[in-house]
Amino acid sequence: MKKLLLLAFAVASLSSAFAKKVVFRVDMTGQTLSQNGLHVVGNFQNTDYEGSNDNDSLKNWDPAAYELTNGGSGNIYSIMLDMKGDMVYEFKFVNDNSWGAGEEKVPSACQVGGGNGNRWVYIPEGTDTISLPAILFGGNAEAGKTAIRLTVDMSLTSGVDANGVHVAGSFQRWNPAGTKMVNYTGNGKFSGGKYMTIVYADTNSGLAKFKFINGNNWDNSESVPNECKVDNDGNRGVTVGTDAITVDVCYSKCGVCVVVPKYNITFNVDVESICGVDSVDVAGGLLDGSWGDGNKMTLVSNSKYTGSQLSIDSGSTVAFKYRYYKNGIRNWEQIATGSGNRELKITSDTVLDANCFNTFTACNPRPASQTITFKADLSNEIPGDSVYLVLDYLGGWKNAVAMEAVAGQPGIFSKTVTEVCNGTVYYYFINGSFADEAGATKNQEKFNDTTDRACTKPNGVGGFQRELVRTTGDAQTLGFIFGSCKPIEATSIRDNASLNNSMRIYPNPTSTYTVVEFNDNASKHNVAILDITGRTVRTYNNYEFNAIRIDRENLTSGTYFIQVVNNNNQTGTIKLMID
Repeated sequence: MKKLLLLAFAVASLSSAFAKKVVFRVDMTGQTLSQNGLHVVGNFQNTDYEGSNDNDSLKNWDPAAYELTNGGSGNIYSIMLDMKGDMVYEFKFVNDNSWGAGEEKVPSACQVGGGNGNRWVYIPEGTDTISLPAILFGGNAEAGKTAIRLTVDMSLTSGVDANGVHVAGSFQRWNPAGTKMVNYTGNGKFSGGKYMTIVYADTNSGLAKFKFINGNNWDNSESVPNECKVDNDGNRGVTVGTDAITVDVCYSKCGVCVVVPKYNITFNVDVESICGVDSVDVAGGLLDGSWGDGNKMTLVSNSKYTGSQLSIDSGSTVAFKYRYYKNGIRNWEQIATGSGNRELKITSDTVLDANCFNTFTACNPRPASQTITFKADLSNEIPGDSVYLVLDYLGGWKNAVAMEAVAGQPGIFSKTVTEVCNGTVYYYFINGSFADEAGATKNQEKFNDTTDRACTKPNGVGGFQRELVRTTGDAQTLGFIFGSCKPIEATSIRDNASLNNSMRIYPNPTSTYTVVEFNDNASKHNVAILDITGRTVRTYNNYEFNAIRIDRENLTSGTYFIQVVNNNNQTGTIKLMID
């Protein structure tokens, strides 16, 4: 029996050693003290109201158990109790020894809330003594202080730190671990994402600054938006006055938390119109991979790909487009919208139709492979050292193919491509050689005339490409003026080779003069000299000889075109280079 008594004493001593001494204080200035004394009541014995005694020696809500004294003088009354730490306690003062008229009416700013009119306090762990503020009986704070009730909603954060939520501010010397907040909802319950505390600032202190912390060190402090921060250090602030202040905000935001529904999108695209696709992804502003890396899609049939994006905020507008990869080249969709993107406003879980790549409709069957001759007219350009054709079918700019000058047709370049497979073909011409994508972009045709883009689609990166929707497998020829949708007319002087083949020019290039021989047996010729912009700079009308000498005179160095029309209505063009 003696050993059992010693063991019981040791356990009791150990429990007492880890109890925290809490001094409850109240200021009775202006109050008439009851002859039955002043008491504090609370849920001191247990905090969950389910029979778990956390402080066995204390009593719950007994208005006669704990009388406060003032030591014989002054208006501040107090009592010290041994209490377990890291717990929330509810309490209030009673100016009597029984329930009734002596029970203080706690102001709403200092109540637990939700219909619970008690005061509350969080007692941290430790064995030191904590002295609570000497609150005015029935008031918000001690004399000369203002109560600031702080509530922060953590529901939009990724999670609450294991060390809890704290607030640091000018009212507690900016200690990030000094003021812990609790998600206490009353009657011993903890739930929800809202954490609160009550702090006290000097009534005449002006601006009280503070910041919430998801943890207990500055590394985990919130980032306060510019709209509600009060200084360059990113702190919140309230102006202190005589009335209690209530602050209720969302962590790292200015107002309250708005929890919006989140929905999922299933993206689908059909690349039936494109041959030899290696992979497909979807890219967009709200997607995980954004516009850069994109989100890789999964092949679910011969040409259809699918992929999902989860948890997108309701009301968001997702701008996106599909991309396919072939031979290491990434090819963006060319979408005919104002923004150049597909767009979808999120209001529910959505499964998109498998539209054809580059369109908002289903894919048509792809026609048989085809031979296409591409022609480009650079008569109005300063020709580069080479002219190239870029076909998405061939792998983009990295696999550009050189075009060849057409004999007898100055400024016309041609390239024939066999076995063109894609149902929709995107292509463009490049005037000049290049070593990389930047060079290719610089030299490609630009379509600067906004009214002359009917044959193009946006290329997804700020420029334009020509579009061909194939409907047949029969061979065809496509010819356009460089940087324009205007076709090379079959009856134009550029394609009428009868006079070109009979004309001869020498010397060329020249720095002094040149001679043009016609050799066409016509009696008269009209001769015009055009500069590189197509402007006529000199004319010779009704010239009656079969050769004409053209002196340089005021012609500057550069490229010119000599256009000839004879009295038989035959035409021809020869390029002239002047050094």
